[in-house]
Amino acid sequence: MHLSSLSLEQFRSYTALSLEIPPQGLRVIGPNASGKSTLLESVLLLATLKGARSANERELVCRGSGEEFGLPPFARVGGTVITRQEQLELQIALQVDPETRSARKTVSVDGVSKRVLDAVGLLKVVSFSPEDVSLLAGPPAQRRRYLDVMLSQVDRRYLRALSRYVRVLSQRNGLLRALSRDRASPNAPATLSQLAFWDDEVIAAGATVIAHRLLAVSNIDGLANARFGQIAEGSLSATYRSNVVTDGMHRYAIGTNADDLGLVVAREWTQQLASVRAEEIRRGLSLLGPQRDDFSLAIDDMDVGVYGSRGQQRLSVVALKLAEADLMRREAMEPPTVLLDDVFSELDGERAEHLIGTLSALGCQLIVTATERERLSTSSLSALPWFQTRAVVREPA
Repeated sequence: MHLSSLSLEQFRSYTALSLEIPPQGLRVIGPNASGKSTLLESVLLLATLKGARSANERELVCRGSGEEFGLPPFARVGGTVITRQEQLELQIALQVDPETRSARKTVSVDGVSKRVLDAVGLLKVVSFSPEDVSLLAGPPAQRRRYLDVMLSQVDRRYLRALSRYVRVLSQRNGLLRALSRDRASPNAPATLSQLAFWDDEVIAAGATVIAHRLLAVSNIDGLANARFGQIAEGSLSATYRSNVVTDGMHRYAIGTNADDLGLVVAREWTQQLASVRAEEIRRGLSLLGPQRDDFSLAIDDMDVGVYGSRGQQRLSVVALKLAEADLMRREAMEPPTVLLDDVFSELDGERAEHLIGTLSALGCQLIVTATERERLSTSSLSALPWFQTRAVVREPA
C-alpha cells in the first residue's frame, strides 16, 4: 500500500499543491514554518479523517480562501492510494460556515460520497514526530487517542463501536446527572428501570472497544519487545490498564479473538456495575469503561512514563512505532505509509538509520522531513527523491 499522489487546495499554508509520490517515498526539506508538518498532516488526514494538530477542523482551512469566488472558506485534500487489489481516489472537502465558524466535512471515494466511518483506514499510516516522545509521560487521554487512531485504521468494527460508545456514554451520563439532581435512590425500581437500557448499550459498545484495545496491546507487547532489543538493552513490556479488565482477561487475551474477549469483558462489567451505581448517581458520571483506560510501557518492570529518562522514553516510543508498523502490516497484509517528521532531531544517527532501515525492509513507503538536506543525505534514504517546501504561511480560517 502506498500514496501515489497528493493534492492540496487552501489547506493551512498551502493555496495549491499537486505532488507525485513514488512507492518508496519522499524526502521533504525546508525551513521551519514552510509547510513540512502540514504536508504530513494532510496525509494523516486522508488515513484517519482527523486533523493531527488541531481538534477544531476549521483551523485546517485558510482564512478568506473562498473570497475571490464569493464562497465561504474551504479546503480540499485529495490522494491516490495504490493497494495490491485496487487504486482508490480519496478526497476530503471542508467548508466553513460563516455564521457558526464550524467546518462541515464531506468525503468521497472514486467520486462517490462516503460516510467518514467508511473511509477511515483506506490508506493506513504510522506517524512519528518529536511530540510523540511525550506520549508515555503525557496524560492517559493522549495514549487512548493513540490506540484509537491505530485501531480505527486496522479494523472498521472498532471505529463503529467507538463512535457508538461515545454517543451512548453521553446519553447515559446525561441521565446520571438528572438522577443526581433529583437525588434518586440507586436501588429504587424507577432508577433501575431508567438506567437499564443505557447500561446495556454502553456495555455492548464499550466491551468491544476494550476487547480490541486489550488485544492490540497484547500483540504490541511482544512486537515492541523484539524491536526494543534491536536498539537498546533491557526488556520492554506493554500493559493495558482498565477498571473493567481483570488479570485473568490479560491471560485469556493471548490467542483469543475480539468477539469472544468482548463477551468476557461485558460479563465482568455487568457484575461490577451494581457496586458503583450509587457513586455514579452521586457524581452524575459513568465510572467504568474505556474512557478511563490507559496503557503503559515498562523497561525491566520499570514504568517508562513515570521513571524513565528522556532517552529511555524516546527509544521506547521508537520500538512502539515499529511494533505499530509490524501490527498494521500483519493485519492488512500490506505495509503502511510511514511519516517521519524531523526524526533526526530526536534520534542519534545510528538509531535513526536503524529505524529507517527497518521500515524500508518492511516495505513501508517513507515520507521523511528535515530542515537541512544533510540530515537526509544518508545511504538508507538515497532511493527517495527530494521535495522542497516553499509554502507561504497564511492564517487559518
